Amino acid sequence: MMQIATRRFVRPEFMNHHQTLYAGYISEWLTEAAMIGVTAVLGETEHVVLAAIREIRVKKPVIAGMILELQYAVGEIGTTSVEIQIEGRDFLTDALHFTGSAVFVAVDDDGKKKPHGLQMDHLG
Repeated sequence: MMQIATRRFVRPEFMNHHQTLYAGYISEWLTEAAMIGVTAVLGETEHVVLAAIREIRVKKPVIAGMILELQYAVGEIGTTSVEIQIEGRDFLTDALHFTGSAVFVAVDDDGKKKPHGLQMDHLG
């Protein structure tokens, strides 16, 4: 089940030359929402690093004046990694505008991978 990570008001200065949301903002906001999601799941930020951003897909254009709600859900869980899936939806209509995911890795104080101890059956 998706949880709310954050909301963003889409301002005119975020538009590209087609007057739709510049993809760089989509990537930035997706990464931020995923960090919020992984923090909620792991309960910390200090021992978590971004390892990958996966397959951002724009389903519908995002235009100035919209409020985007970014929602997260836990995807695949590895021994040291956690995938956070993101959806960007219109706050007023719930229309899906983009999807993607980010993979985070748990690390120790020296930056080396370490097990995070999560199990999918304990997250549902």
